[in-house]
Amino acid sequence: MNKINSFILIALLGFTVSSPLYASDQVLVEGGEFEMGGFYCEEEQNNSDWCSDEVPHKVQVDSFWIDKYEVTNAKYRECFLAGACEPAVLHEDRPGDFNKKDQPVVFTTWKEALAYCKWRGGRLPTEAEWEFAAKVEKPGGAYWDQPYGVGAPVPVGSFEANSRGLYDVMGNVYEWTMDWYGPYKTTGKQVSPLGPSKGKSKVVRGGSWDSQSHFLRTSDRVAKDPDLRYSGVGFRCVKPNR
Repeated sequence: MNKINSFILIALLGFTVSSPLYASDQVLVEGGEFEMGGFYCEEEQNNSDWCSDEVPHKVQVDSFWIDKYEVTNAKYRECFLAGACEPAVLHEDRPGDFNKKDQPVVFTTWKEALAYCKWRGGRLPTEAEWEFAAKVEKPGGAYWDQPYGVGAPVPVGSFEANSRGLYDVMGNVYEWTMDWYGPYKTTGKQVSPLGPSKGKSKVVRGGSWDSQSHFLRTSDRVAKDPDLRYSGVGFRCVKPNR
């Protein structure tokens, strides 16, 4: 991939620039307390490797706004044209699979994803916020029998909304979070936790188009190098409720 091809992708996405807006694009998640982590390990007495990484613990989060959809190629282009974001990267081998306007933007580093959210007046969600927004009906619910792995990202809104009105939470693309990867603090109730103060990897959540079924759990945590670009990692933004 090269810089010229990166700009070609931007040119192909023929949308006009618009001002950052939140009201119609986001859902208000009322704050509250929940059990963060994997109930599956406790209920089934499961000894899978992921269980030590998903120790259930009480967490309190404040109210926040979160994007209904993962950020699309077209939305990211607006930020680029405004001069606030680096150009998106063209997938040269399979352009039809990754470069459509309504597909989630991928191949963004963690810093580039954060820059987009800041341009919109927000930031990336913390792990706790992401899981609180995703964990509805049943804590840590597994979605193993649904056809989320389809060979490439699909247009946002292709999968059903959860009960909060968020689309494609599981399985389209992983989503960057604010947190450095590290073990949970599980002593006492955690209030709006932000994970370790430093680290080597950032946490992504939600599974992707190429995930095996056992990764499609709201409690699943995956560590990714924040400086690398991935075909299965995108993002959505949050904004405090003020």
